Amino acid sequence: MPEPILHDWIDVNSYMRDDYRLLVAVMAARQIKVVDPELQTLARNAFGSIAVPGARSFFRADLVQQRKALAKAMQTQVQVAPIVIALWAHAAAAQLNLLKQAGETAGLIFSDEWNWHTARQGFYDFEDIRILAALADGLGEHLSEQEYDHLKLAALWLGPAITNLQAPPDSLAAEPTDEQVSTDA
Repeated sequence: MPEPILHDWIDVNSYMRDDYRLLVAVMAARQIKVVDPELQTLARNAFGSIAVPGARSFFRADLVQQRKALAKAMQTQVQVAPIVIALWAHAAAAQLNLLKQAGETAGLIFSDEWNWHTARQGFYDFEDIRILAALADGLGEHLSEQEYDHLKLAALWLGPAITNLQAPPDSLAAEPTDEQVSTDA
C-alpha cells in the first residue's frame, strides 16, 4: 500500500454538501467560547478578519450571519478550514468517540498523542482509511443524514491518528484472539 497523502483541511469541502458545511460552521462558531484558550485565540485571530455582510465584525454578527460567513471562508481560506474542523471536532466528541471505539474493536490503533494540534495538519482520503470509512458507513447506515455525515467527517479527522494504517486489512482480521493465544501456549 503506498504511503497515504495528507490533504489540507480546505480540501475537505469537496466532500461536503452546502447544508452540511453550514451545520459544521455553526457547530464551530458555538464552540469558540468553550474550547481551550489556545484554540480560542487561533479562532479569534483567524475569524476576526472574515467579513460578515451587515455586521461590523465576525464576532458582532449573529449566529446565522457567522455560520454563512464561516462556511464561505472555510472554502477559500486555508488557515480557516482547519480551525473550523478542530472546533467541530470538539462539538462532535460523541461521534468521534463512537467511531474510535469501533475502530479499536476492529483492530485499529490510535495515537495517544492525537489532539487538535496534530489533527490540524490534514486528513487522508477515504481510500487511504478504508477500514475506518467502512465503519463510519456501517454505523451511519440507520442514522440521519447529518449524523452519518458527522461519522464520515470523524473518519477523516481520526484517519491520521491510526498508527497501524499501513497494516493490510487481512492482518487486522487475522490477529489472534485471547482464546487462540491461550490455547496455543
